[in-house]
Amino acid sequence: MSLIATFTLNPAIDVFAVTQEIFDDSKTRCEEAISEPGGGGINVAQNIHRLGAPVVAVFPAGGLTGERLKELLSERALSFIAVPIAKETRQNFAVTELKRQIMHHFVFPGPSLTPPELQACVSQLLALKAEYLVLSGSIPKQVPDDFYRSILRAEQAQNTRVILDTSGAALSNSLFCGAFVAKLNRKEFASLGYDEHSDIPTLRTDMKDLVVRGAVKNLIVTLTKGGALLVEHSGAAHYFEAPKVPIVSHVGAGDSFVSALTFQLHQGKDLIMAARYGVAAAAVKVQIKGNQLTDLSWLERMVDEIQVKELL
Repeated sequence: MSLIATFTLNPAIDVFAVTQEIFDDSKTRCEEAISEPGGGGINVAQNIHRLGAPVVAVFPAGGLTGERLKELLSERALSFIAVPIAKETRQNFAVTELKRQIMHHFVFPGPSLTPPELQACVSQLLALKAEYLVLSGSIPKQVPDDFYRSILRAEQAQNTRVILDTSGAALSNSLFCGAFVAKLNRKEFASLGYDEHSDIPTLRTDMKDLVVRGAVKNLIVTLTKGGALLVEHSGAAHYFEAPKVPIVSHVGAGDSFVSALTFQLHQGKDLIMAARYGVAAAAVKVQIKGNQLTDLSWLERMVDEIQVKELL
């Protein structure tokens, strides 16, 4: 049976809490706290596992937080390979303030990894010989910006289809390395030298420019108000319009998109249908707390509400 692998270079435990009001220069008391395994690839792997496909999450883990991260994943019966590292795995915090109905998301830098630790991660990934590999999440500051590039080239040699979901220097250094799909938001796409606020026809032209030049085989850009644009290797472009939904939390929406996209590709669906599921998954996720896509029946209902238009 073909396998999906995910790689999270900068995993975390995400702590979600709720408070009535956040005060300046005073204690802010929280009413509840929930700890969840976090980091892009780990979130994606949990969703794919819930959807029913074989998946293995690969990530570095160190210290007490790393041990707790492994415990949380074991409780969820997720298959994983935790590469031991010397330094402590990070925690992030998301605090919802009820008075103003807003979330404060505090994201911390991850631990540095030594060259042998990085190589151990690569070796574990290659040994899996996965059909699909999701490279998702940030790269710690101390890790070379071109680290994903080496993984992309090695996985391409094994005919693994790589789904790329990263940002900043890690993104720019991962282009022109054979990624099967890159999923970016508007801000990430603009970081490559394009207008963040362009209209849909201009965005489509700019995306096609990147695909034609061979930066990636297929490109998806998600839109600020939901929905997405897909430009395929052939040059065909499709716009996916999502319905307006009440927003509870944006945390995990992008990961939910990648989860559903990858799952549907693994099931043999074409990119258009897979992207439609991705948009639906993100639309469902923003309506619930936490960082996971949990209501799969809701996802199936939402797919029917996603409008798809070919852009000529």
